[in-house]
Amino acid sequence: MAAEQKERTAKLAEKRQELGEQELRHTVPYGTRQMLDELMCWHEIEEVSEAVQLMVINAKADDLPPAPPKIKGPTDIIRHYFRQGMRDRLATLTAELGETKNRATIWRLIAHAHSLGVKKSAHLFEIPRHDLTVSENVARRLQQAGFAESLQMDAKDDSASG
Repeated sequence: MAAEQKERTAKLAEKRQELGEQELRHTVPYGTRQMLDELMCWHEIEEVSEAVQLMVINAKADDLPPAPPKIKGPTDIIRHYFRQGMRDRLATLTAELGETKNRATIWRLIAHAHSLGVKKSAHLFEIPRHDLTVSENVARRLQQAGFAESLQMDAKDDSASG
């Protein structure tokens, strides 16, 4: 029998707490959520948290235009979850931009990415990959360990068949 919604929600909340994820809510000018939805559609991203996180990771304060003028009127709320490292990165980006509130940074990121269009905004949604380089010493040790393990396996096979 499938778990009920309450159970799934409770398990998800418990997992988020274990991982140190915190829900963030940003009040942004009306239309910002629609821009975010379009960006997510363009770049085939299903989770708001993932889209916002990728923008925060890939954005550079120097590349963002000045803040658009503040707009009075109806608002949207952007809800997402960030772990501590991402909250720190967002705080750093906010400070670099000279903003005092994270919501202003989120708004600027979304508005800027949307203004770039589908192709030019793609770099903001790339998943960063780590470049792993193995030194010759480490490669040699791995090779020796693999050789030793294969000898042990051969010895076990010989004793089992003999």
